Amino acid sequence: MKLRKRRNVSEESYWKSSTDIMAGVLLVILLVVMLLLLYLTQLPTEELTHTADNETVAETHIDDDPDNDHDYDHLNDNPPENADGGGGGGGGEDDPGTAEPVEVKPDQGNDKTAVFVTVVDEETGNAIKKEGTLFELYNEKGHSGGLQTLHTYYPKKTEYKQYKTISDGTFYLPEKISQGWYSLHNLTAPEGYGVADDFEFEITESLDWSDPYYVEVPMSPSKNRIYVRNVDASTKEAIPNVIYNVYAAEDITTLDGTLRFQSGEKVDTIKCDKTGNGASKKLYLGKYYISQIKTDTYYALNQASIDVDLKLTDTEKNASVVECEKTRIKISLKDEYTEEPVTGAVYSVTDKENVTTNDDGIIAVSDLKKDTAYTVTLESVPEPYRISSEPVTLKVDKDGYISGEPSYSATQTAYVIRLEVNVKDMIFKNSVSSASFALYNSSDDLVDEWDAVGETHLIEGLEPGVYTMVTNDNTSSGLQINVKDIGTLQKSESQMWTLWDTILVVASVIVLALIIYIIIRIARSRRKKANDHQKDSIKEK
Repeated sequence: MKLRKRRNVSEESYWKSSTDIMAGVLLVILLVVMLLLLYLTQLPTEELTHTADNETVAETHIDDDPDNDHDYDHLNDNPPENADGGGGGGGGEDDPGTAEPVEVKPDQGNDKTAVFVTVVDEETGNAIKKEGTLFELYNEKGHSGGLQTLHTYYPKKTEYKQYKTISDGTFYLPEKISQGWYSLHNLTAPEGYGVADDFEFEITESLDWSDPYYVEVPMSPSKNRIYVRNVDASTKEAIPNVIYNVYAAEDITTLDGTLRFQSGEKVDTIKCDKTGNGASKKLYLGKYYISQIKTDTYYALNQASIDVDLKLTDTEKNASVVECEKTRIKISLKDEYTEEPVTGAVYSVTDKENVTTNDDGIIAVSDLKKDTAYTVTLESVPEPYRISSEPVTLKVDKDGYISGEPSYSATQTAYVIRLEVNVKDMIFKNSVSSASFALYNSSDDLVDEWDAVGETHLIEGLEPGVYTMVTNDNTSSGLQINVKDIGTLQKSESQMWTLWDTILVVASVIVLALIIYIIIRIARSRRKKANDHQKDSIKEK
């Protein structure tokens, strides 16, 4: 039992020594941890980036890669949610850039403030959600304090002279700044916005990344006017007193997400002055169309809409030119048979002076009143033409249209009574040549005379009635021809005995007589031979 007791005492001494060793080790480890925590609390607050509400802030380094604008150092204090921010335009430690840097110490203490910048629409206050809007920071009001150079320190010191928004239109300044006046200078603007004026702000208190100093830089959405100019389609002269409605051709939305105009929405009215020029109020950039709702007296309303892609560069010099047509009546007068223009014909038009066809056989009547009916009548035609067209009544509607068109066009005809005479010989049926003819009317007045030359003869300008055609030597009895009052070509064909017919008949008779004579002689010769043969036979008997 004693031996066992000694053995137990010996075991207790062994474990007590081990316990002392373990306690010493734990004390050493605890001391190391405390020293490490003390060291960490002495690091600059800009050296670590934490997260707020489990949102991660991206790191930013541009000394080796200038295009990597969203890689800030880890910050000790938590930035607000969505606080990713970018800086750019600087160099590394050995390349501070051309601007005089303002030295900012890594140890910022408690007298400095974190700054969070948002670019907002000046009209709505909404964030302009576009990446790449570029800024510079200056100390004091205006630029009097000089360009500020800020730094990040992890994993190595990097300096920044420019700061760029990320996709939500925000950015952090890469490190806290001291109290005082500052100015944000805008270098670029997103599409559809103008560059902002310098934005001044004052830091009067120390704020950490979890609750930074918020700066909202307002940017004005770009606007411009729609310019329009009206000219006469024919003369290109200015047309005054024209009015247009302006409509959105699509949903007009700015980058802050605000719907400015819905597609098809009327957004303005343009009233053109006496010079024919007009402009809308300032509108957001985008696609529009203008529709003419009123035009000048005597002009037809332009029913086709004009598309406009409004850009910031548009000026009055590149205005949309609209050609306006006068309401017009245009009539072309032609020969019914030849379709050649009839010059010198006279038309009457209601409330207008008489109009004469030009060298092309055309009349054009304009300066017509709206909501008015006009009657166009062919009053007279030059000799030997005759009128074949009926008067036409046309109605000009309230928009200056005639039958749905700004210009009415028609073709009318006049005609001449035409007689084509053809005299042929009796046998060959060829047109007679080397003969003279005369045509007399029912009063025995000579109307026309001509020499036949082996072709038809055309007579124009006859009056309707019965005519007699004879040869000038009166060797042929008169041929009665009935001429009608029509515009189509009338034809008369007759036959007569000519010298060639006589020669042919005589020659035919001579040839026939000669043939008969020959036949008779042959017959007689055969009979004589037969008789002689008979006589010889009788003698032999």
